[in-house]
Amino acid sequence: MLKMLEKNSLRGVSVVIPTINRAAVLVKTVRDMLNQQFDDYEILIVDQSDEINAEVLDLIKQIDQPRIRYFKANFKGLPQARNFGWRHAAKDVVLYIDDDIRTGTDLVRSHFESHIKTGADMVAGGIDEAGDKPSHLPTGSFNWWTATPIANFCATTASWCIHGKGCNFSVRRSALGTVGGLDEVLSIGAALYEESELALRLYKAGKRTWFEPSARLLHLAAPMGGCRVTKDWPRYMFGLAHNRSILIFRHLKPWHRPTALLRLLMLGLSYSRLDQSPRPLLATLRGLTAGRRAAAMSPLNAELDAIECTSC
Repeated sequence: MLKMLEKNSLRGVSVVIPTINRAAVLVKTVRDMLNQQFDDYEILIVDQSDEINAEVLDLIKQIDQPRIRYFKANFKGLPQARNFGWRHAAKDVVLYIDDDIRTGTDLVRSHFESHIKTGADMVAGGIDEAGDKPSHLPTGSFNWWTATPIANFCATTASWCIHGKGCNFSVRRSALGTVGGLDEVLSIGAALYEESELALRLYKAGKRTWFEPSARLLHLAAPMGGCRVTKDWPRYMFGLAHNRSILIFRHLKPWHRPTALLRLLMLGLSYSRLDQSPRPLLATLRGLTAGRRAAAMSPLNAELDAIECTSC
């Protein structure tokens, strides 16, 4: 009875949009979110850009019932922005989307109703991206032998899973509080696996994740801005190795680690071939060492400062 009451007493959705230096695509994303066919939701934009987005401020002034809260962050980092968002959320479900998505009018409703219907603590939404094709692998699964999250979020069959993808997943705010939010140490490089590491901590804490394909969006994967690391392969491999090592040493059983570490070293070697130098492999080794140290520490969730703007 208590579980049923808890499922049916959720109050609304806080949509958190981390963004950095993507003014043009952000405005289109925000317009899509303002068109949602759902009443009880708010939009929190956590902007780490160099300049304030004047067009978003104009949107805020135009709407009759202020639904958008716009924060100009004094920090950098994707997990930092996600943590700031849920700590300032007023609703019970926190929906994370990227700043470069397009979606129909039912995204927020589909996430909320999936939490109600299934009792899930996390809901992974459906994602369409260029080049994606459904695979035979279970959606949102995790390969423990290689420490590799399996995506397949373009699939159309709902199911229980282990993790969601950063551009479209929602979590109960109470569950985020239970596990301490995202680990801000994972902001290194392209912030790879930051949402996977959160999902694995939820999984270990007995929380459940549901894949809901109807909670769907198109991820544009915009090339500008964001936290991408392109062509600087040593830097990319340091961040990848650091963050994957946290998965390996924090979440894998001892008998899974040898093959996962071998897979990581093979990745470093392949990027050294691409770079035609040993630097990516050496960066992989450095990242592995630093990540192993970080895995032994508690997840970082620091005090973060931002200015809430209405007419900044």
